[in-house]
Amino acid sequence: MNRYRKLRTSKHLRSVSRDDGVALYHSLYGGLCIVDGAIVRLFDYFRSPRSVHDMIEAGYGGQVPSIRSFMRIFEEKGFLVDPALDESAQLDRRLGEIEKNLHRGGQVGVVQLVLTNLCNFRCEYCFIRSVYASEERFRAQAAKNNRMMRAEDARTYIENVIDIVRKNGKASLAVQFFGGEPLLNWKVMKSVLEQYGSGEEHGLEMTYSVVTNGSLITDEIAEYCKKYKVSVIVSFDGPTGGRRLTREGKTGAETIERGLSLLNKYYNRVAFNAVLSGETFDVFGRELVDFALEHYVFEIGVLLDLDPGFYARYSPEDIVDRLWGVYSYGLRSGVQLTGYWYAIFRQLLHRDAYRSRGYKTCSATGCQLSIEPSGEVFACKGSSGYFGNIRRSDELLASEKYRKYALRTFRNAPECTGCEIEGFCSGFCLGPLEKKYGDIAAVEKNACAVYKELTRRLIGDMDPEEVVLFRMQTELPV
Repeated sequence: MNRYRKLRTSKHLRSVSRDDGVALYHSLYGGLCIVDGAIVRLFDYFRSPRSVHDMIEAGYGGQVPSIRSFMRIFEEKGFLVDPALDESAQLDRRLGEIEKNLHRGGQVGVVQLVLTNLCNFRCEYCFIRSVYASEERFRAQAAKNNRMMRAEDARTYIENVIDIVRKNGKASLAVQFFGGEPLLNWKVMKSVLEQYGSGEEHGLEMTYSVVTNGSLITDEIAEYCKKYKVSVIVSFDGPTGGRRLTREGKTGAETIERGLSLLNKYYNRVAFNAVLSGETFDVFGRELVDFALEHYVFEIGVLLDLDPGFYARYSPEDIVDRLWGVYSYGLRSGVQLTGYWYAIFRQLLHRDAYRSRGYKTCSATGCQLSIEPSGEVFACKGSSGYFGNIRRSDELLASEKYRKYALRTFRNAPECTGCEIEGFCSGFCLGPLEKKYGDIAAVEKNACAVYKELTRRLIGDMDPEEVVLFRMQTELPV
């Protein structure tokens, strides 16, 4: 290293205190690690540009090897930068290159097939029926030609997406079966699995998941899910909640348990998808974890309420404390709670992770095409963002609406600039932002406070073996 070359501490370096030191990461690029107090003091010292020569002049000649090592390691991580470097401008240039290729569909990697808009349950707080969806979205869901996807249409839709993915040189495609209750249209799901399998014949690795209420599982369905490695995500908010009702007004608990038993019979990979909302807040607790363990479910995805009113009704502290209590109990019990909030933390463990997979926490920001039975494409099932029809995919990808959503992955709202999780958070759900503000670049500040506090707690609580630990061999008197 040139002894006269100066470096300074990045303006995007963030820290979280821990019992075993201080966790550091770059708010745009990640690279989470743990350092000791001596290294923290060096970063403080390098707030002003310094060189090895400067350190020698200041009387630290005996520590030159340690200083050189510090500068080399943390420049590679982006924690130390050239004094003249504008990091935000550098990132903007990179994102500009990505933006040029959005119309080719280079970001697309997930297809959500809405197999049906019908459901055998009538849960009052279902997000598909919620008040934050636009009238345009309600009309699309209710249209007579949009109730049930046909097998030949499903194949056409998937072929169009495969064509997009292959043209962009991608090696994989994730297929999610969605609804309504997708298993009401099991015959189409079955035909897709049989037609495409692992995707090898199409030069792709195709993976599958289904989001279901779990009440319609049969031996055949469970066997097929195992055969084709379908991740089964069962919507379930807790055994003490009585709000998951059938069309006849009966509780769905019995049929859900029967479905879980069948899935276990064939050794399927099952996760729960639970909601922490105004309707479930009082019943969201340890019982959910205990029930999961009883049914060999070891992952629970927790979706925080998509209604902005939830963050006015409950304080960020109340929300975080309620979730954290169940999360901690789950860890002790062997059940991992995850969610968009958890994905923020996991990305911090790596450098530049989301730019390689195409999204941060929400695939609806350009990576995912949610295709209705009619072929109409939205950002996701909970968004009013309409892109076009999959039969005219070139036109769809070239639309200004698609471009706007796709850019949301890489460019946060202006208010997010300088946020401690700026490079890893997708912000609040796009559907409610559309409804409340008419702008997907808006910010729901109380939700932001929840995401940030959860991230701090996750960093403070993480296993130190998950990251690199750096210690200064020689204590420097800086």
